[in-house]
Amino acid sequence: MSDITNPHDRFFKEVLSRKEVAKDFILHYLPADIVALLDVDSLEIRKDSFVDKELLERFSDLLYAVNLKDKGSAYVYMLFEHKSFSDPLISLQLLRYMARIWVQALKEGKARPLPPIIPLVIYHGKVKWKIGLEFCNLFDLPEGFENFVPNFQYMLCDLSSYSDEEIKGAVMLRLPCFSLNTYFQRILRIDFLKY
Repeated sequence: MSDITNPHDRFFKEVLSRKEVAKDFILHYLPADIVALLDVDSLEIRKDSFVDKELLERFSDLLYAVNLKDKGSAYVYMLFEHKSFSDPLISLQLLRYMARIWVQALKEGKARPLPPIIPLVIYHGKVKWKIGLEFCNLFDLPEGFENFVPNFQYMLCDLSSYSDEEIKGAVMLRLPCFSLNTYFQRILRIDFLKY
């Protein structure tokens, strides 16, 4: 993995592999109406990765299992985008990984009915994310074809667009967020000073 951003991403993933930091992230970066449905104290970090081997230089991931307050369970799936540009096929990647999560849950005998998955992309590129957040955005559908295409929306945490004040949470969460948030600002500053 020669990509210069990977040490930051590995650090971010390692920190988010700690239960207290993961809970802090969910509480501060997922919508309040979604958090209200989750028993965040039940959060369990799964050691599984669903990223294809040939894409490991571009993506890494984390999976959390969490109980719902009413009944049942859900997953929070975080996909880290390592590159400095947004991938127009990210929702197709997410769909493939979500299907793998459901298949694994079925094999473990835990998934009747299937648990919902909250897909979340964490991005920190040079430019603002400009790709639609819905899977159906990948298609130019003729009228009447909507029912034949799966559809879901993923959440986006674009750290490059956050100001210092908007980065929330305890120190263990804010540190990697600040690091990723300012990475390209520092690189651009260094490149500018070279010339």
